[in-house]
Amino acid sequence: LATTFQRMHRVVRDMSKKLGKNVQLQLLGEETEVDKNIIEHISYPLMHLVRNAVDHGLETTQERMEAGKPETGTLTLEALNVGGEVMIIVRDDGRGLNKQKILEKARANHLLHKSEGDMTDKEIFNLIFLPGFSTKENITEYSGRGVGMDVVMQNIAAVGGTIFVNSEPGKGSTFTIKIPLT
Repeated sequence: LATTFQRMHRVVRDMSKKLGKNVQLQLLGEETEVDKNIIEHISYPLMHLVRNAVDHGLETTQERMEAGKPETGTLTLEALNVGGEVMIIVRDDGRGLNKQKILEKARANHLLHKSEGDMTDKEIFNLIFLPGFSTKENITEYSGRGVGMDVVMQNIAAVGGTIFVNSEPGKGSTFTIKIPLT
């Protein structure tokens, strides 16, 4: 995964400049080997997750300072072999997913299939994987175009993989992709 992971340095650097954010990219386990076919399927989803983390997840330098955090946000890309699978983790130390905003958007688009009170955090976070779902109010070069996490999920599912999201307000979000080795 070294080549795919290395490419993310440029994505992060370019976005950081354009968005005025200080971001440090940390790569762990990039020597992890995966079938070439799998790499082709996960390159786009990985780039999408990295872009989302820089755009949505990480705060501006000013916001980070006001929140008592270090000026520079950290984005970690990690790969590990676990049995017959590879786990790729995209983790940021940003603002975390906004449950209220996700629920409001889902409610407005009639995407809720059960009472909000009965939904777990995991179920709320998984709403972001629905087609056309976006909490971005303005379209930018990086997001808000309605092509989003559903495509990420489809690409990962195409190679027999799954994706999970976990988030903590003010602490950041973690997206874990599990894919078979071949």
